[in-house]
Amino acid sequence: MEACCSVARTVMFAHFGLRIMPKLLALSPDSLRKFRKVSPPKIVARKLPELPQDVLMEIFSLLEIPDLIRAASVSTSWRCAYTSLCSQLGVYKRPQTPCLLYTSESAGENVACLYSLAEKRVYNLTLPDPPIRSRYLIGSSHGWLVTADDKSELHLINPITGQQIALPPVITIDYVEPIFDDAGTIIKYGLLEQAYYADSGSKAVDPKLLTYALDELRDHLYVRAFIFPDPSAGSYIVVLIHGPEGELSFARIGDCKWTLLPPGWDYKECIYMHDLLYAFTATGRIDAFNLTGPTVTRNIIIDDIDYYFSRDMWYVVQAPCGGLLQVCRVR
Repeated sequence: MEACCSVARTVMFAHFGLRIMPKLLALSPDSLRKFRKVSPPKIVARKLPELPQDVLMEIFSLLEIPDLIRAASVSTSWRCAYTSLCSQLGVYKRPQTPCLLYTSESAGENVACLYSLAEKRVYNLTLPDPPIRSRYLIGSSHGWLVTADDKSELHLINPITGQQIALPPVITIDYVEPIFDDAGTIIKYGLLEQAYYADSGSKAVDPKLLTYALDELRDHLYVRAFIFPDPSAGSYIVVLIHGPEGELSFARIGDCKWTLLPPGWDYKECIYMHDLLYAFTATGRIDAFNLTGPTVTRNIIIDDIDYYFSRDMWYVVQAPCGGLLQVCRVR
């Protein structure tokens, strides 16, 4: 609340345009005696005028997450500004001081512990089922975590607000087949293992079907997940790099199935810019996918690099001018 009061004081000074003049700090003793003879004025409580919502949102966009949440509890209008700020994609862009997210057996199965480096304290966050301690974390961005539960199903969860969104079922990912018992319940998953010919990149004709328990599939299927804002839809796009050979699938919030991207494999990194998904392979190739049309098309921006140094040493960097750089780190 001390931070809230500080924010409140800042807001009031900004609204009324008050200035502390240096001359008021250099009063003579005679002047001070004159002030002592004057009886203190009566304080009349009155409601101060509220700041416009856009001004509040501008101020709130400069706050760290803990202070932002505290500000939301000051008044109804501040709460409205906080809600508007959080609901509009791309408005709240303040770089945050990193926090450490972890779970602890002593804290409970549904509790995530968030250590704030800015405040040097731990917050215990109670999250919805399935228990956070039993999930795998396969990606995070823009305040969201992508988690896989003990049935290998994916969920988006915001640890600060507790909001959770179920992503499309795992059986809608290509190469995954459900295996049922006599009662029609899924008891295992089958994963088609596609072999690739090294010289052409084409798939082998006879893929093997490997079977896994419900909680084992996530160990073999998921490589990495990315979350990208989709301003045109006011939502998010989730992109998966998954097995068996590092293919790409994507889904928008609300989709009922995953969409496999056109032929490509061995992807390591992704970035979404200007309605295009750029995907980078371990051999330096850059593919661009247009996700906005009725059918997804792939364009090869840069082909495989003949003499790459390591399969895991490529990085993607967005330059200040907006361009993309592919960086190779030499050991």
